[in-house]
Amino acid sequence: MDGLDHLCNTVIDLWHRAAAGSNDHKNSLWQFAPPPDDLIRQTVLRHPAAAATHLAAWDYGLDPRTATLHHAIIAALDLVQWQFAYREDELDEGFFDHYGFFELIGPTGHFTSKQLNAYIGYWGPELFYPAHYHEAEELYFVISGEATFTADGRPPVRLGPTQQTYHASWQPHAMTTGSSPILTLILWRGSGLDGAPILCP
Repeated sequence: MDGLDHLCNTVIDLWHRAAAGSNDHKNSLWQFAPPPDDLIRQTVLRHPAAAATHLAAWDYGLDPRTATLHHAIIAALDLVQWQFAYREDELDEGFFDHYGFFELIGPTGHFTSKQLNAYIGYWGPELFYPAHYHEAEELYFVISGEATFTADGRPPVRLGPTQQTYHASWQPHAMTTGSSPILTLILWRGSGLDGAPILCP
């Protein structure tokens, strides 16, 4: 078992623990989607990201409920294929030095699944992730740090570890970090699992 296997197992374990005590939470991981049962490990080329350097040094202020997952992500940093979803001319200069995500589970992830996508996403402090949308329904689960999430039709909400927010298909949404970075587990379900986010005009 390498770092990726350990990370996947840790995510699945959290999924089960989140379900055990949150049956009344409409946005619990389990109620959004049960853990996939069709996972197959596949070879995916590694791809570095400047943000990984910042994440690797983040070992402070962790929440004990999610610290195990935080450390499992750091242990796998050198094994993953970091992605960015956008062109450099679409976002502010320097954004890509403090942002990145990788597809842990999904059609092109380190573990294939046709049932859903699971991403790990990182945004550094004092960063604005502008409004965007996509076909797939989405759930953000905060692992570490905090940020303010906005979505069309809802007031802004500041979320920290273990808190979650849901985005409907094609619902524009954005995020802003403050003095803290944020590390998240992001789930996609429904149609558009092979799609990509689109920035709002």
